Amino acid sequence: MRTLRRRRPAAHGNGERWRVALRTPTLRRRRPAPGAHPFWRFVFPGVVAAAGIAVLLLALEGGRAVLNTTVEGVEEEVVLEPDEPGYLELVAATPTLLSLHTDGGSLTGVAFVALTGVDAGGGVVLLPADLLIVGEGGSPAQGETLTDTFASEGVEAVRQVAEQMFGLGFDEVVEVPTEWLAHSIGGAAPLPYLLADDLVEAVPDGVKRVVYEAGRYDLAAADAAAVYAHRNPDEADGNRVQRQRAMWESWLGVIARAPDPAAVVPPADSPLAPFLRVLGAGTTVVEVVPFESFSPDPGAAPIPMLGAGSRSWLRSEALELVPWPRQPESFLRPRVQLLDGAGDPAIRDGLAGDVVAAGGVVTVIGNADAFGVEATQFAYHRAELVNDPITNSIAIELGVDMTLVEGADDVVDITVTVGLDRAAR
Repeated sequence: MRTLRRRRPAAHGNGERWRVALRTPTLRRRRPAPGAHPFWRFVFPGVVAAAGIAVLLLALEGGRAVLNTTVEGVEEEVVLEPDEPGYLELVAATPTLLSLHTDGGSLTGVAFVALTGVDAGGGVVLLPADLLIVGEGGSPAQGETLTDTFASEGVEAVRQVAEQMFGLGFDEVVEVPTEWLAHSIGGAAPLPYLLADDLVEAVPDGVKRVVYEAGRYDLAAADAAAVYAHRNPDEADGNRVQRQRAMWESWLGVIARAPDPAAVVPPADSPLAPFLRVLGAGTTVVEVVPFESFSPDPGAAPIPMLGAGSRSWLRSEALELVPWPRQPESFLRPRVQLLDGAGDPAIRDGLAGDVVAAGGVVTVIGNADAFGVEATQFAYHRAELVNDPITNSIAIELGVDMTLVEGADDVVDITVTVGLDRAAR
């Protein structure tokens, strides 16, 4: 590089001079660069290449996923009103209880309880413990009492017999020993009670001892339960069941008159609690099944027995107390879906009693997919039902032809769609 510099005049000179000075840049020796590490020379290029391939594969796979993704429609629940086509509702069965009262392990009585009004009222039907059950066409000698059935086969066997008698199933079947009956009466005691006859018991020397004299009582809970179970030696069981009926009436009367019903109903741990609470709050009937008397030996106490009239009474009473029966466990009552196809639910509802009376159980009620159906339709959903006597009885009762339509759900055996033809009847 060349640099021009101005110099001062020399002291001995007589003029100004300019001199060109040349500067030569310094030359430095370069050091050679160190050798590359093997990682950067051999490994790193492979890592970069692999990363590139991975990015490419991810991009391709992501593209495929996006192309193959299908967006499902959002399903929104449609809530129908009871007056709209297609509306369906499961029918709640009328609450029922079969209470087996026992003392010392022996059956002392059977009470069938139904809450017809659900919120208030219902009915109680009492069966004597020694009620003789005779099969269709059988003789009394071939029959068996409820007491013997309970002793030999237990609670479930009595359930099956009762299902056949009433023609329906029960929500609960419970055994209530005398101690538990006293516990259930509990807060309702003392119970006002009129004892029409002396209650006696036999002692070892053969002498009879009076346990409770005839007369009016205000019974403590334990005494009320003891009277309920007691049966005099050689006494007809028909007498005892009438005393039991009077005890039920007294008990329900105390609950109905109580200023605070919650204080007198059975404790919550009693199986009778939910039923007594409702029965005591409304109109309740207490009945004893009508029976005939059978004397196996001269001089022996007569045995209560169901006759043809008794069976008919039980079925009709069951229809009154249980408008919406439950499917029994021991035999089939076809489950019926009852639909309004006419646009008038009153016509449909009017047929429910006919369906139940003919042997069906209404499990679903609602509307057809469209109103204006001309003729009432009867569809059965399992092929074997074509030979079922109850299914045929329902069709005959309604006066319609049967058609097989398979594919219904597991809560329906028959669908009856009520048409406009029923409006004219």
